[in-house]
Amino acid sequence: MSFGYALKKFREDRGLSLRELGKLCEIDHAYIHRLEKDEKTAPSEQVLDSFVRYLKLPPRRAALLRLLVGKSVNELLVDVFIEDEDRPLDLLEPSYQMSFRGKRPETKDEWRKHIDRLATLFDDED
Repeated sequence: MSFGYALKKFREDRGLSLRELGKLCEIDHAYIHRLEKDEKTAPSEQVLDSFVRYLKLPPRRAALLRLLVGKSVNELLVDVFIEDEDRPLDLLEPSYQMSFRGKRPETKDEWRKHIDRLATLFDDED
């Protein structure tokens, strides 16, 4: 899963420990830990809202976090969408659902090329 990966990354970016985020959100830090380890995968809207609020996520990162709930997405692909703020989030789902002949992308740069090809395909359809 990748929701937990993004949650941990956003928490660490804010410099918060599990306990600190738990206190801010009034959520058991052990539950947050289980979310980050993908032992739990379906936080409620209320929990998501708390994470967005206390991690002070900008709208795009908040939307990305919500998109990742319950999905299994390669962590490198998640990193690309976190780092490349100009990449449209509507390319995330087709990027991770696409099947590959041969090998899957193994680096961030390979994922970026893959996403760029998808974007070109979608632009050609319009």
